[in-house]
This record gives sequence, C-alpha cells and structure tokens, in this order.
Amino acid sequence: MAGEPLKLIGLLDRRSDLSLAQFAQHWRTVHRDLSLRLIAPGLMGGYVQNHRLATDGEIDGLPLAGDGFPELWTSGTDVLKRLAASPDYLEGAYLDEGNFMAGRSQALLAREFVIVEGPGRVAATLLVKAMIFFRRAPGRSLASFGSEFLRPGHPLLLPDAARPARLTRHVTIDLPGDAGAAYDGVQTYDGVEASYWLDRATFQAAWAERSAAPADLIDPGATVGVLVREEPVLFPRHGTPPTGDTPAR
Repeated sequence: MAGEPLKLIGLLDRRSDLSLAQFAQHWRTVHRDLSLRLIAPGLMGGYVQNHRLATDGEIDGLPLAGDGFPELWTSGTDVLKRLAASPDYLEGAYLDEGNFMAGRSQALLAREFVIVEGPGRVAATLLVKAMIFFRRAPGRSLASFGSEFLRPGHPLLLPDAARPARLTRHVTIDLPGDAGAAYDGVQTYDGVEASYWLDRATFQAAWAERSAAPADLIDPGATVGVLVREEPVLFPRHGTPPTGDTPAR
C-alpha cells in the first residue's frame, strides 16, 4: 500500500438549467481545454474527470454526491497557493466555472493509497467506479480516522467477500494557512473510497449485502456516493506506472 503525491478532488453540481449531458459535454471540452493551461507552468501534474453515469448513477441508500468529480494531482500545498493566484487559472478555468457549474464546488486535498492494485490505472477506466465520500465520526481526530480508514482490505461498507477489481482510498490532509485560503469552507469530507467494478450490476449485488457503517469511525449521516466513469485527461507522470499502464503522452 503506497501513498501518492497530493490530489485535489472536487465535487461539482451542474447548473440547474443544464442537462447532465450538457454539463458533461462542456466539462470535457471547453473547461478541459482551459484546465490544460495549468500544465505548462507546473500547476497541475495530472488530471482525471469522473462523470456521473447518465442512468443509474445513484447508490441505493446514499445521497447523491454530485454530477462531476475532478481529480487534480499536485506536488504540494505551495503549488496550490500558486494555482489559486495564477492568471492561467483566474483568467481561464475559474471564469468558466459559472458556465456549467452551480455555485461553489466542494473540494478536498488528500493522499491516495492503493489498497487493491487490480488491473492498473489505465485498464480501470473501462470499469464502473463507485466513489463514496466520508466524514469522520464526532470526536475522531483526522490522524486517528486516517489510520483506521486505511486498515481494512475490503470496501468499507461492503461484506468481506466483496472483491472489487481495484480499490483506492484517499485521506484528507489539512489545508494550511494561505495554501488553503481558496478552499476555505469547501473541504467537508475526510476520506474518499474508490472501488472499481466490472459493471453496475456487479457492484449492486455486493452493495445489497452491505453492513452498517462503523459509528465510531464515520458519520453515517454525512456519507454520500455516486457511480461514475473515469475519463483520464492526463495521468500523473510521477513514479513507475502500475503493471500494464503507460504514462500519459
């Protein structure tokens, strides 16, 4: 189980006058091109879009987490501070957000840990991805939550027999001082679990056997989820890609 460089994960809601298809099309075209401006100045080291499934994107029993979920890799909080003040962002992607997004998005800065490697990052884009966002139980420190959240070797709310093709967990870190100023008030989750499945039916069969949330670890009333398709724009170039993967070109 290995940690990766920091990742900023967003939770986006579409504008009320846009269909899910219109929202997705704008995000994967116009906004994508504006976001790519952040690569050359070193403000973005990887970028993946997670699009909510057009049908059956909800997870039974959980509030819907949103419509789109960007993952942006960064080398540190100092880079986030630069990004928040960068003309490449402020005069590009930032100005475009209101053209397809509703209000201010939620976000969290986290470290990613691979629990089950499975087919590797590239092959996993062909699978259905379940993203579940957790808040820690009242009274739990972030450090204590992170330690317990990373311990299980299976999806947190699913039975031990559940076997996703790939499983990763993300543990939030605090956004210190000026580096987190742009994200003040939007970092509302402490952990994210991403499990990858052959199809929705496979996930649903496992989810039907789910167990109760551990009340001493997470706040069940604050858990949200969604089923998505992962669309890579730029996979991170750091380290050695998992078996079968190749770096983005």
